[in-house]
Amino acid sequence: MTVQTDEPVEETLEWFGEGGPTKEPRAANSFEHMLTHQGMQQQKEMFNFFGPGDMVPVTAFSYSIPDMPRFHFYHYNDQQEVVISMASEGAPLKTGHVHIQDTTHGVTMFLNKPKAPVMQAYQMCIIAIRMRDAAPQNEAKIFRCSECNEVIFRLDVDMHVGPPHPYYQELPNIRLYADAVDAFNETDRICSACGHHNEEFPNYIAGWRRYTQYIELANRARGDIEKAGAEAGFGGEIAR
Repeated sequence: MTVQTDEPVEETLEWFGEGGPTKEPRAANSFEHMLTHQGMQQQKEMFNFFGPGDMVPVTAFSYSIPDMPRFHFYHYNDQQEVVISMASEGAPLKTGHVHIQDTTHGVTMFLNKPKAPVMQAYQMCIIAIRMRDAAPQNEAKIFRCSECNEVIFRLDVDMHVGPPHPYYQELPNIRLYADAVDAFNETDRICSACGHHNEEFPNYIAGWRRYTQYIELANRARGDIEKAGAEAGFGGEIAR
């Protein structure tokens, strides 16, 4: 369920600060929101607020499968993220736990036994991403050698600079994840420190690339119907 208030915010919510909030408060069911994901450990925004100074809540989940591949990388963010475990079983973060991430932190399936039977273990969380009031805000995806832990790949991106979509904006760090995996997998993945040949990262299990593709397709399709409407003599934009 997603609801949006119709009441004026200037007088009723002054406790947010001087003048009240600049955007309408919204609510969403985080569990129902899982239905919109394209894969495990894909962060999916709950609201379309990605601007300077915004708090961006996203949902993410994972569950066990018997043939789970190695899924591990490091993430850097100028702004610390806050993780709220909404529900879990067989996971380090128990239901209701709140965790503040270090600016550099490891990312896995966050399950004690990720290779257990299908969905025997799972975790579902909300991650609060904080956007700086102004650029730059650096995020990075980092791969370390699975043998000696040496950094073998890193891609940094300013989160305030993303593709200029005309209708539907995207969560910028997801494109970072997708691009970093593609670039890493195209290298020889040989560690310069110990010579170990690292495995490809299993991009197929996450929804990052699908997310960026669907954003692009939604914008393209919306543009095509706008164009078709104009050619048919209908003026203005279609209802958003």
